[in-house]
Amino acid sequence: MLPVALHAADVIPDDKAVIQFQTKTGVVTFNHTLHASLRVTSCASCHHTHEEGQPIKACSDCHKKKEKAKIEGFSVVAPKTSKAYHTKCKGCHKYTMEELEKPAGPTKCKLCHIK
Repeated sequence: MLPVALHAADVIPDDKAVIQFQTKTGVVTFNHTLHASLRVTSCASCHHTHEEGQPIKACSDCHKKKEKAKIEGFSVVAPKTSKAYHTKCKGCHKYTMEELEKPAGPTKCKLCHIK
């Protein structure tokens, strides 16, 4: 959990400000700084396994591209990377539009996956 006075967008390393994911269906660009500045959610919404005082893990540490991976210390199995991203990203975008009635990111494949 970040200190209350510290804004999440202020702690994102420069090399993580904009992240690009190479996928079979095109490049997905994630503007990390923009999402952190929205204050619609907390860092823990995506970084759900983060422990205080520990470095932030890459999603791929638990979520693998081709197979499900057992999470160390847990009896659950992490969904594949694509499933985790689609559930989290599309789910948040839909929730933001429908429940909060605010503009949100895309929910259609070709709007995120750019060839």
